[in-house]
Amino acid sequence: MNTRIFFTGAALFASLLAGPASAASHARDTFIKEQDQNGDGVVTKDEYAATRAIQFNNTDTDKNGVLSQAEYVAEFKARLEKKLLASDRTAEKKEEERERQMRQTDVRFHVLDSDKSGAITRAEFDYSGWRMFTHHDTNEDGVVSAADPIKDDQQT
Repeated sequence: MNTRIFFTGAALFASLLAGPASAASHARDTFIKEQDQNGDGVVTKDEYAATRAIQFNNTDTDKNGVLSQAEYVAEFKARLEKKLLASDRTAEKKEEERERQMRQTDVRFHVLDSDKSGAITRAEFDYSGWRMFTHHDTNEDGVVSAADPIKDDQQT
C-alpha cells in the first residue's frame, strides 16, 4: 500500500513539474513533428502537455477519467491501421506488423497500468509521457529540438 501511494505521488509530482505528455515516437525528429504545435521546431513542456491532454481525453471515450484496456488498444489500433494503409509493404508483411504491434500494445498497457488496477489513470499516463519527453531532451535544456543530440538507442 505504501508503495502504491509513493508511486502515485511520484507520478503526480512528475506530471505537475512537466505537465502531461503524449504517447509519442521514440524517434526524436518524428517526436518533434508530432508534438510541435506552433511549427517552430521546438517542443516545449507546455506544448507536450497540451497534446498529451488531448490524446488522453480523446482515448477516454467513455469519459470516466481512466483508460480501459479496450480504449487504449482501440486508439492504438486506429493509428496503426492508418500507418499500415499508407505503407507500401506487402499484405503479408502488413499482417505480420499488425500482429506484432498488437501483442506489444497489450504488453504496454499492463506496464503503464503500474498500480494493476485494470485501467491507466491520468497520473500513470502523464508519467509515461514525461519519461518520453526527458528521453528526447538529451541536452537537458527543458525543450526537445534538433539541438538535442541523438543517443545511440534513438532514431532520427
